[in-house]
Amino acid sequence: MSDTVIVTGGAIRIGREICLKLSEEGYKIAIHYRSSEDDARDLQEEIESAGGNACTIQCDLNDSASVKGLIKNASDSLGTVVGVVNNASLFVLDRIEDVSEETWVEHMKVNALAPLLLIQGLFESSVEGSWVVNILDFKVESPNADYLSYTGSRFAMHGLTSALALDLAPKVRINSVAPGHVLTSDILDAESLQRVQSESPLGFGPSARDVAESVAFLAKSPAITGQTIFVDSGERFRQMKKDPALDKGE
Repeated sequence: MSDTVIVTGGAIRIGREICLKLSEEGYKIAIHYRSSEDDARDLQEEIESAGGNACTIQCDLNDSASVKGLIKNASDSLGTVVGVVNNASLFVLDRIEDVSEETWVEHMKVNALAPLLLIQGLFESSVEGSWVVNILDFKVESPNADYLSYTGSRFAMHGLTSALALDLAPKVRINSVAPGHVLTSDILDAESLQRVQSESPLGFGPSARDVAESVAFLAKSPAITGQTIFVDSGERFRQMKKDPALDKGE
């Protein structure tokens, strides 16, 4: 296989694991980043040292004009793009009492419009059999009002996954992966992550590799479109009023 895949936010965290897994599957990897240049370069070197092919592409997903050039830039560097993994996202805490037009619009531009433009570009330039995997969030099945703008953008992409799967078939398949709590963050330390994961129905949480393997499965499944795979150890069934990352169990 010599086809190219763009992974947005591919330099770090879950995106990094997705890049590594898809490279193992034989894809050439266009590693998109906004500010993590050193991490992107390191990942490129790691992929190439293992016998794969990769390039790095910088783009602010808030800049629609730049987003529209990503498909061409990746194709010029590595060859025809056949897959897009919309992994990058903006994730800022807001609730109904402090949501603003600015935060709402920015989340929608980065988390929904940019992926939509990439899907549009892939559809216009690709060959039949191309595919997209949108990385969503288990919150689309277990919503609460924390991270309201972020959550709204995830619901937008969840709906677009179904709508575009129908509209773009048979040329492009559109699917999604919705992870639960996978990694630590600014608001979720290691102890809190372990607690949140241990309270899932399975009693443990997913790893970044679990998410990456689900992406690879969808990439290689020509009869699957319009589906969302929840990689959350059943966390979506908890139906909490607060985001589990903000619920300290007190």
